Amino acid sequence: MRVFKSLSLKISVSIMLAVALIFAAIILYNYFISRDLLLKNVEDNVKNLADGSAQKIEKVLEASAKIPQNLSYILGASQYSADELRNLLELIVENNDEVFGSCIAFEPYAYDTDSLYFAPYVFMTDSGPSFKYLNSESFNYFDEDWYRIPKESLKTGWSEPYFDEGGGDILMCTYSVPFFFDDEGQDLKGIVTIDISLEWLKDYVESIKTYDNGYAFVISAGGTFITHPLVETSIEQNVFQLAEERDYDVLRKAAKDMVAGGSDFILFDTPIIDGTTWLYYTPLPSAGWSLSLIIPEDEFMADLYELNRDLLLIGIIGFIILLIIVIYISRRITKPLTSLAQAAIEIGHGQLDAPLPAIKSKDEIGQLNASISKMQVELKNYIQNLKETTAAKEKIESELQIARDIQQGIIPKIFPAFPERDTIDLYAILDPARDVGGDLYDFFFIDDDHMCFTIGDVSGKGVPASLFMAITRTLLRARMDMNIKVNEVIEIMNNELCLDNDNAMFVTLFLGILNIETGRIEYCNAGHNYPYILKKNGSVEELKGTHGTPLGAMPDIGYGSSVVHLENNDTLMLYTDGVSEAIDTDENQYTEGRIKAKLAEFKGEDPETIIKQLIGDLDLFVGEADQFDDITMLVINWQKKEDAADE
Repeated sequence: MRVFKSLSLKISVSIMLAVALIFAAIILYNYFISRDLLLKNVEDNVKNLADGSAQKIEKVLEASAKIPQNLSYILGASQYSADELRNLLELIVENNDEVFGSCIAFEPYAYDTDSLYFAPYVFMTDSGPSFKYLNSESFNYFDEDWYRIPKESLKTGWSEPYFDEGGGDILMCTYSVPFFFDDEGQDLKGIVTIDISLEWLKDYVESIKTYDNGYAFVISAGGTFITHPLVETSIEQNVFQLAEERDYDVLRKAAKDMVAGGSDFILFDTPIIDGTTWLYYTPLPSAGWSLSLIIPEDEFMADLYELNRDLLLIGIIGFIILLIIVIYISRRITKPLTSLAQAAIEIGHGQLDAPLPAIKSKDEIGQLNASISKMQVELKNYIQNLKETTAAKEKIESELQIARDIQQGIIPKIFPAFPERDTIDLYAILDPARDVGGDLYDFFFIDDDHMCFTIGDVSGKGVPASLFMAITRTLLRARMDMNIKVNEVIEIMNNELCLDNDNAMFVTLFLGILNIETGRIEYCNAGHNYPYILKKNGSVEELKGTHGTPLGAMPDIGYGSSVVHLENNDTLMLYTDGVSEAIDTDENQYTEGRIKAKLAEFKGEDPETIIKQLIGDLDLFVGEADQFDDITMLVINWQKKEDAADE
């Protein structure tokens, strides 16, 4: 037996395939569930980290913003000298570590009617606070965003990050607060500012760690990077510009949400880190900025990956161990089946004494072994009986063939039957449905001028019908005489057939005597199908009339007779119901009407041609349907003698 066809291998493969599928489903389910839970946990942790960091930045920004806000009330209500303003600014810078510098910039001629510019500025250096005036035409502070924007809007706010050339000469952001001559805030007096160096913000944001390679960055309200690992402190770069350069729609949408003050946790592609990363951003409301954290997926998923690798390794080892166990068990189970299969093959090849394996178990394999053992005995008996039955069948078939030959031998089948006679031409056929049948036909001369002819159909089929048919023909030949009438012959035959007829068999019979000189026919119809007369002109007449019941049905029955005269070249056609009741595959009958219609087409044809054409049409009609009854036909054509015709 080939290995790939072995039952043990099929069992092993089926079990291990099912185990592999189940294990794979468990691994995948565990991975995706764990991944979702871990991702949710990471999102919560990152959100807490980002929100906490944002709150710290917010505290610095809010505290810094209150300084110029409070100062704006003082400057609007009072007039201070230049020295007082300088002292006030130095006090602010010295006492607020987060403040790099502070400036009070007046409107043209607002501080001194003779001075267009007046903007004292104090900023922190390594040696301490430093003072300068931003009062030069080379540095027109009226055009700077930190002055121009709050002047036009009359609102406080943080500027975009910028490099302060001519001021602190560092990268900074400025918080500007307008102050006024009046309490209604309509008559602008100047702008008071504080500058925050972005170095402290950069250092703080860089200290925010999200795993080993994660990082954070901050963008301004206009999308400018305030801090970012890839952005130089002396170069301005905008997040929208970066999104367009990279044609990255995710960054473009996220940037819009950032500057709008939104918050989200999304998949993100960064050029700094290989692999999948996640982005979480949260707003810094006081400045309109946004703090963003980048988290590498490979790092926070590392433990999950390692766990799944361990599970996979354990699964593979377990799979191999289970495979060995399954193969061992399946081979133990299928080994006796293999032996039984080999024995069955030998039995199939005729070796009925093939040895069977010794199996003592009471399970299905043991039952199968016992069944095959019993089958060996039954097969031996069956083959012996089959040999005997075959021999008997062959003997019966031989005897049936002999009976068929005998049956065919007792009916005339040599045609033309009377070649020496010009007035009569006939043809007949008998085709039994089985080896032997119960139909019969016969014709013979009683004297030189009178021909007896008959056709009959015995009830039933096979050997009993053929024996009853032979008896009927023998009685006819024995009892037929010119000294008695046809109906008297029928009555004698009926009484004799009723004797010892325990099987209640009967025969329908049409018996006639034809005077070949005159065409006169005396006939008796004992329950048989009506014959047809095909006239010389092509018309067909049905020879109706029944003179009694079938023979053998009831004794002492009286029968009548009738006479009909054939005209020159008339043809008499007799048949049994095996012709009219023949059926096709749809169980439609051939019918007497079709016989009559076909006869009309045979005008002028001889009896042999008529029968053969009828048989051909019958075969065409029946098709593949089986023959279920004997088919018998007798056709007689009568012609006057020439001298008689001339007279």
